Amino acid sequence: MTLSLCTIARDEAEFLPGLFDSICGLVDDLVIGIDDRTTDATEDLAHAAGARTFRFTWSDSFAEARNQTLERARGDWILVLDPDERLLPAGRDAILELLAHDPPLALDGLFTQIVETDLDDRPLAPPEMSSSRLFRNSPDLRYVGRVHEEVRYLPDPPRTWCELLEGGPHIQHYGMAPDVWHARNKTERDTQLLQLRLRDNPLDAVAWCYLALMARHAGRVSEAAEYARLALGCGPRTLHADRVVQMEQLAGVIRSTKLALH
Repeated sequence: MTLSLCTIARDEAEFLPGLFDSICGLVDDLVIGIDDRTTDATEDLAHAAGARTFRFTWSDSFAEARNQTLERARGDWILVLDPDERLLPAGRDAILELLAHDPPLALDGLFTQIVETDLDDRPLAPPEMSSSRLFRNSPDLRYVGRVHEEVRYLPDPPRTWCELLEGGPHIQHYGMAPDVWHARNKTERDTQLLQLRLRDNPLDAVAWCYLALMARHAGRVSEAAEYARLALGCGPRTLHADRVVQMEQLAGVIRSTKLALH
């Protein structure tokens, strides 16, 4: 089976060479969408690596941008990594093992474990499960969500079947490194896009979940608990099991506080 790597990039000349090194010899097809606001050598580096590129106009939706790359992929399976991510040896081994066999036809994709590090490769937190980064190349599988986007089986999203890729951690991510995060104003950007998600759908559990996690990270405990409660109230099958546990723990803060007041 063949493999396409799909990514989107804006001014990523600093990080792209490391991404290309990490997937060298693994992928058969490299597709990169270049944000038309790019001013550095991103596109030249992509072409030098043999990528097929195209320009897109940003529309406040990572899902929309990523889906344009999926439409151009030629492989049987698609791997999605960002320029500031690296495929780790365990990830490479697990992908090779998967592609060497015939996964069940009903299997849409694989969750991965991702480890956040600083620019010196020191872990910032224990590895966590990421969204599906490896999935079949099918027109029925597309990204949804303006930010913290996830691949879904579009005829019936709750039926999307993904399992955890063997081994791990599979991916290293530099984007949470303080210097990178602040330089790119990610807090402001993500907050704006999450609010747009909620404007699109006020019962978007994923949006409330990430607002809760961001509030917790900023030390706003009561606000995080309220967002967590809203996330849990959006109905079944809307959050991954590990996120449900996190939201229940955060929502428990508000219950504990109320009990302490009585």
